[in-house]
Amino acid sequence: MSEDNFYEGTENGNGAAAFGDFDVAQEFKADPLIPNGKYRATVKSVKADTKACCIVWGVVLNDNEVMASDGNSPVDGMELWSRNWLPRPGDENEFSKNGKTTKRQSKINMLKKFAEKMRINMNSPQIIAQAITEGEWIGMEVLIDVTMSEWKGEVRNEINNMTAA
Repeated sequence: MSEDNFYEGTENGNGAAAFGDFDVAQEFKADPLIPNGKYRATVKSVKADTKACCIVWGVVLNDNEVMASDGNSPVDGMELWSRNWLPRPGDENEFSKNGKTTKRQSKINMLKKFAEKMRINMNSPQIIAQAITEGEWIGMEVLIDVTMSEWKGEVRNEINNMTAA
């Protein structure tokens, strides 16, 4: 496609005319970040990610009355995600980063501690699947510990700890 065709569009609808006008360099604004701290939130979604072998918790911050890093955006209404890593076949044969336990044992231990802090039952894959299917954990009020971290050159927020409120 030539530059002229790009700007004019083509018969199949491709072209800049369909996009409108923009200037990425001038219009880019980094997403505001949540300052490090403890916040109130509500569980909005819980999903099983079978490919990554984890449970993904989506929480929405509420009743915090704190502003994000841009000074204009309230943190209330912002959504963050947390994950519980589940054991995979073969994890019993590999050691965790600390070298003291297997990856399987480490994941089981973390899952037990998380379930106790959340006051929920995560004793088996069947119990977890049923709770997710029935939306049992949706709407739970939680307290989250939020920090900023860097990943692949991007600064982002992450949940370090989540407990039932």
